[in-house]
Amino acid sequence: MTPARHRNQIPMNNLLNALASDLGILLTAALIILTVYAIDTVTPLGEPVWLLYFIPLILAYWSSRYYAIPTVFIVTVLFLVAGFLLSPQGIPVQMAILNRFTFFLLFFITSLVLWTVRGRQIREENL
Repeated sequence: MTPARHRNQIPMNNLLNALASDLGILLTAALIILTVYAIDTVTPLGEPVWLLYFIPLILAYWSSRYYAIPTVFIVTVLFLVAGFLLSPQGIPVQMAILNRFTFFLLFFITSLVLWTVRGRQIREENL
């Protein structure tokens, strides 16, 4: 490979390595959480935009930080409540509360399972 061509590929490799790093994963998850929250606040109640919060949870699973999954869970729950309060009226409020509470339970169970599995993986890696 010529030196000029090699230099052209280095920035792309650096970008991909940065995104695949632990900090890159966490920043991407934070950006997705904020984007989903922004979309959630402008869509009417009843639109299941909040299902997109599973994406940062999966990204947090790939992080090497043990506390990434609980942090994403807590931040997501706060944004879930805030999105409910700021969303325009759509379906009846009782139905929207039931939908979001069901999502909360599913999100809690998924977070707990992922955190347990990831904790075991981290402990095995450190042996």
